[in-house]
Amino acid sequence: MTQRDLKKKLHELVGTYFDGLKKQGNIVWGKTKPVNPNSPMVALLTGPINRQQRPIRKYINGIVHDFWPSKTVLQVDLYTKGAPTSDAPNVKQSYENTAVNDLTDFVNFLHSVYVDHWSFLNDISINVSDVQDLTALTNNTSWSYRAMVEIAVGFTQQAVGHAMIMHEAGMPYFSNGAPMFDDEGYALDEEGNRLPDLPPLPVDPEGNFIYPPSTATTSGGRSQELANMKTGWFESVEVEYVNENQKEELSNGKQS
Repeated sequence: MTQRDLKKKLHELVGTYFDGLKKQGNIVWGKTKPVNPNSPMVALLTGPINRQQRPIRKYINGIVHDFWPSKTVLQVDLYTKGAPTSDAPNVKQSYENTAVNDLTDFVNFLHSVYVDHWSFLNDISINVSDVQDLTALTNNTSWSYRAMVEIAVGFTQQAVGHAMIMHEAGMPYFSNGAPMFDDEGYALDEEGNRLPDLPPLPVDPEGNFIYPPSTATTSGGRSQELANMKTGWFESVEVEYVNENQKEELSNGKQS
């Protein structure tokens, strides 16, 4: 999972709960204002990514996979005008601070069985802190109240290939070792089921499948030449015995 993938998944999770704000486009990253500032708004902000110094390295069908256990913090800010304190007509309306109450309800959602299942499916762990009232820091007249909660997020970044730039679209195996294509070149899911309506892989003049290319980063990083590099690996090893006695001892499970 890349950092961009993580942000997309977190945005989707928050939008699942705040469905009305999602439809209005009022779940934003950073401090961007929504189109309609009179509506409540949720602002998301991720902190720096912390990961261990060395990855967990695994060879899956001869292809090198590096797994990087990583952590970050997602800050969720809720801005709202609050709830009216009276529904009487012809009365100058005042508004109750509901920011902490509303965000606490969101925290309850994060502790639900639904989110436990979501975390399992997406390989993401979350640990939620206490909700804080930040109304005193609100300096925008569009909203009267603000509450914030920090969520510790754990996830795993992955790098693949000899040059560690082979992403999922350009490698022949999933991270669990299952092939992405069958012997006829048709795409499969992680359970080995053929994906419908997708043409088979093209082949080169030598009859080898041509896998999808690794896409370059938006900053111009990565190249297909690097992605195509391979790491050599052993399929079998021949053992040369010193003498017949050692061969017999080893075959009987004894140490020489």
